[in-house]
Amino acid sequence: MADDVRVTDMNDARPRRWGWLLLCIGLGGFLAWALLAPLDAGVSAAGTVIVSGNRKAVQPLVGGKIVAILAKDGDEVTAGQVLVRLDDTQSRSQLDISKGQWLTSLATQARLVAERSGHHAPEFPAALKDEKADPRAVAAMTLQQQLFATRRQALSSELSAMSENIRGLALQTSGMEASRKAKEDQLRVLQEQLKNQRLLADEGFLPRNRVLEQESNVASMVGAIAQDTGNIGRNRQSIAEVRLRMLTREQEVRRDVEALLTDTQREVSALSSRLEALQFDLVNTEIKSPANGLVMGLAVHTIGGVVAAGNPMMEVVPKNEVLKIDAQIPPHLIDKVKFGLPVDILFTAFNQATTPHIAGTVVWVSADVLIEPKQNIPYFRALIEVTPQGLVNLKKHEIRAGMPAEIFIRTGERTAMNYLFKPMLDRIHRALTEP
Repeated sequence: MADDVRVTDMNDARPRRWGWLLLCIGLGGFLAWALLAPLDAGVSAAGTVIVSGNRKAVQPLVGGKIVAILAKDGDEVTAGQVLVRLDDTQSRSQLDISKGQWLTSLATQARLVAERSGHHAPEFPAALKDEKADPRAVAAMTLQQQLFATRRQALSSELSAMSENIRGLALQTSGMEASRKAKEDQLRVLQEQLKNQRLLADEGFLPRNRVLEQESNVASMVGAIAQDTGNIGRNRQSIAEVRLRMLTREQEVRRDVEALLTDTQREVSALSSRLEALQFDLVNTEIKSPANGLVMGLAVHTIGGVVAAGNPMMEVVPKNEVLKIDAQIPPHLIDKVKFGLPVDILFTAFNQATTPHIAGTVVWVSADVLIEPKQNIPYFRALIEVTPQGLVNLKKHEIRAGMPAEIFIRTGERTAMNYLFKPMLDRIHRALTEP
């Protein structure tokens, strides 16, 4: 009987020993894991999906009447695609008128430059020659060439007439000088004869009236020489006056050309600026998409309606851009968040069972604390960029701006024991350091 009791006690003790053994092994294993196994340490935060550049507002740079709306909410558009077209009738008309004035001014400027420089023909600028397909450009160049030739011929004829007058006066002066020279020679002969006649008259060999007659001849010759000298002086003065008129006329023409050229150059500059402005207005009557993406927030719906410059018409949410997460980091954890740290991203809008954690990287952290306006909560802003491999993993999912996401910024490794006891040790440390 005693043996049976001993056997029963031994049988009951064996399971207990195994239980204690398993408990010790499990506890030891847990302690070893808690002390030695590394776990990812990091910072968790909520974020929102953005794309580089965020939503892009579509705004007209010029106002006008809507003639076509070529996109609607949800349409996928490409960069440069026309979304809305405004009436361009007035812009085209003003541009055409101003261009005609510009072509005329360019041709006039070339003609005036040629006149000022004394060239034989106008040299038209390349900007005007490039417009030869426009009949107005050809007509302007032809007209200015004809006007140049006419004005050049008129001035040349006027100056030639003055030159001929000078040559005539010069020839007349030369004749007078030759006549005066002959009269001076003749005067010397008469004076010699008068001298001899006076000697003969003094000796009584010649009547006195002959001497008086000779003196009269000498006096007449002196008068004739004086008259020639006066005529020569008047001719030379006339030549100087004609030359002065020629110089004055050339200066007047040059001064007029300079004044006209200055005005024309100013006009060309003003018209060039106006053409650029009108061309800008015409180009911007077509409102184009600023990026590849989806149209949303369409604000214009009426053909014939009028929009003002700068009024938002719609937004384009870019696609195929770099995906980023805008996260808010609590201030007490900001010391752990640094540029370049790896990040695990979970897009909570998708099925958690089929959506993997996506790899990202911290690319920017705000330098100062910000305040959330609605709840007045302080935070630091961080931008997390999805890695290229992460984009590949997201290929089957359509990510849109504004989607929520949870992020885990990996800051290092810690053990489970460290997770359990660090808060307690921190409190003990603060308690011991309090005064």
